[in-house]
Amino acid sequence: MNLTNKKKIVIIDLSPVIRQGIKSLLRENAAELSIIGDYSSIQAFRDDHIPDSAFDIILINPSVINFYQQFNVRNLFSDYTDIIIVAILYGYVDSETLNSFDGALDIYDDGEKMAKKLKKITGIHRNYRNMDRDDLSEREKEILVAIAKGMINKEIADKHCISIHTVISHRKNITRKTGIKTVSGLTVYALFNNLVAEDDL
Repeated sequence: MNLTNKKKIVIIDLSPVIRQGIKSLLRENAAELSIIGDYSSIQAFRDDHIPDSAFDIILINPSVINFYQQFNVRNLFSDYTDIIIVAILYGYVDSETLNSFDGALDIYDDGEKMAKKLKKITGIHRNYRNMDRDDLSEREKEILVAIAKGMINKEIADKHCISIHTVISHRKNITRKTGIKTVSGLTVYALFNNLVAEDDL
């Protein structure tokens, strides 16, 4: 496979053993993925001045991120707008922290499972970016924004002066058109398509 067609990955983790292990497992199980660099810290990564066009995915251990920044990991890499950020998990990480990542790999996964997860994550991310948001009606976009802001059906109905039944119907249409069934997934879709700002959530 041509290198230009491969998804290029950067790994950020304190442990050289973990970094080397992930590289070896992915090299053996995912010809379409290529590790272009590994770093022990975010600062070491920044010091290398890699342009965002040079890679597609960051694999990062949440523990290398300041606790208060974990909840908004995307802000740490704001210069890299289209980069997929995947957590490397050693153990339990709370769901609020995990929601700030595009996906997660467990170090206890075998190489095949890691490769499958990364392919799935990159596929979902591409779909969020490439979906034609114009397929949604203006009303559906309004409902989607309300969903992303955490409103329940009754609150949405009251805000837009429509029945709960109509809200449910709009939600079904949004799910059908986007192919996304979860609230968190719809929130990511709304963010990626500039229907809602991070500050509004």
